[in-house]
Amino acid sequence: MIKGAKQTILAICISTIPILAQNAKQTVCPRLLTNSSIIVNINGKFVNEERNRTSVSIEWRHHSDALDTFFVNLNDSPSFSYITAGKFRYMEFEEGKVKRQLGLHHLRENIGKTPLKLDDLELLANGYFKCPDSTKQEINNNVLATAASNTWWSVVVDSLPTPEKVVMRGVTKKPRYFSLANWKAYAGEMLPTLASISSEDYSGSLWIQSAYPKKALEADPLQKPVKPKILLPVPKLFGKITVEGERKIPLILKLNQKLLSE
Repeated sequence: MIKGAKQTILAICISTIPILAQNAKQTVCPRLLTNSSIIVNINGKFVNEERNRTSVSIEWRHHSDALDTFFVNLNDSPSFSYITAGKFRYMEFEEGKVKRQLGLHHLRENIGKTPLKLDDLELLANGYFKCPDSTKQEINNNVLATAASNTWWSVVVDSLPTPEKVVMRGVTKKPRYFSLANWKAYAGEMLPTLASISSEDYSGSLWIQSAYPKKALEADPLQKPVKPKILLPVPKLFGKITVEGERKIPLILKLNQKLLSE
């Protein structure tokens, strides 16, 4: 009898494995700023916690089916590249000569002396947020709970898909506020042109300098994207004119020929 009970319990446990696996898959619902492979150039200026001015320029190469890369250039700290695949991530210094493997706890670190975090890059690249709790009667889609962030617990927006106000809360217990303005289509994706950022200890602004589709770098992925040259149409005055029959010589040329022959 005991043996039969054990077999029954074992069968129940085995039958629940697919359900648990399915629930585990549904715990993360990625929310990305862009779903296309795109290159975005971002500039930022801040007054940091030490009341010093600092700046950063970031080239974000977002790939829908590959690693995301951020080329981070700082004015007062060593520049680096940040590469993430979601499950693993690392930094490169001195053009790849030095590599640093990163765990999730490293994402709390600031980017240079700016108030930005490595976790901000991770959220941009992978957008790991928890799925809405289906057990709740009322679901607020404007409250996004992070699924893997070590810095931020939640992101609250005033509207979707193009919010103007954003509040981020996390381990520092000091909210971060964003004001997003001038949403514009870049390479077919709607992105905010300008963002102001503020908290109790810092403030600043971020803006998009340019954005290009991924195919702009396919020829040479190490080169920065270059805007294609615009070829203007040739005016008809200087173009070839098709004339039927015998080509007529202008009168002034006939006079010149006559004078030269005399």
